[in-house]
Amino acid sequence: MARPVSPPRRDRSLSRLRSRSRHSYEGFVEKRGPRDQGYRRVWAGLRGLTLAFYGGPRDREPLEMLDLGELVAVRAEGGGLVLRLRGQKVTLKAESWEAQEMWRGFILTMAEMKVPTDLALLPGHVFQLSEALREERDRRATPRSPATPSPPESPLSLEVGCFFEVTRPEAERLLERSAGGGNMVLRPGGHGRGVSVTTRQEVNGTVQLKHYKVNRVDQGYVIDVDTPHHCSSLAEVVQYFVESSKGSLQPLHREYSPRLGERDPQSSAPHPAPRRALQPPHNHGMAEELAKKLQLRRALTGD
Repeated sequence: MARPVSPPRRDRSLSRLRSRSRHSYEGFVEKRGPRDQGYRRVWAGLRGLTLAFYGGPRDREPLEMLDLGELVAVRAEGGGLVLRLRGQKVTLKAESWEAQEMWRGFILTMAEMKVPTDLALLPGHVFQLSEALREERDRRATPRSPATPSPPESPLSLEVGCFFEVTRPEAERLLERSAGGGNMVLRPGGHGRGVSVTTRQEVNGTVQLKHYKVNRVDQGYVIDVDTPHHCSSLAEVVQYFVESSKGSLQPLHREYSPRLGERDPQSSAPHPAPRRALQPPHNHGMAEELAKKLQLRRALTGD
């Protein structure tokens, strides 16, 4: 049986910062991901399904964000905490084994919406996880008041004409059927916080479909590209893709888009009804009448 661990030591100034923070858990970690040459020391903060990394505890704009909605597994390996997500692997090294176990507990709690039962933590730590879980459930269940801005997934808060309330496959079909009217749309983000950008380009006869995450932050949006790019509005997000592609990407506006579910123009034309085979006329009555006339004529002529 794993031994219970003592609470990880935290700097008092950082504890005061945490009390003002919206993160459920945070602290310094050594991080290594697919874009990192090696481990780098960052300040990590967990909020719901978003794990954000900052240059320091006082920074407000994240350097990178992970969507725990794509988490496949998390386990301790080789002195670190390995997070396996769809398409990438990220390794975290905490300042102590105790802090690493806390990170594992919080990440699994937010990802699975239940407190893991295999944690080597003291009752006080388990209670801390339970409280974080309760707050997260309340946060997800509480409807926003009219005075509160709607979440970025809501079309009411989006003032860009290329936003569509569609899924990823629907966005791909929409762009395919709207060739010439635009090749980029914004849609609700499947990662839970923010929006996604779907683009469609034809290069040397090959169609290339790409999807980008745009994470919502306190002061705008962060586009998840090789070098994360911060934008103050969704209009700037659209402008970023237009400028970075040198104009080859253009937003698809609603007035130029067909409705999903409509047939293609070529297939929507009415088909002529199949011709019925001609049937010979029924001549039984006509034959009888002719026979009677012939019989009467023979009687009159004496034939």
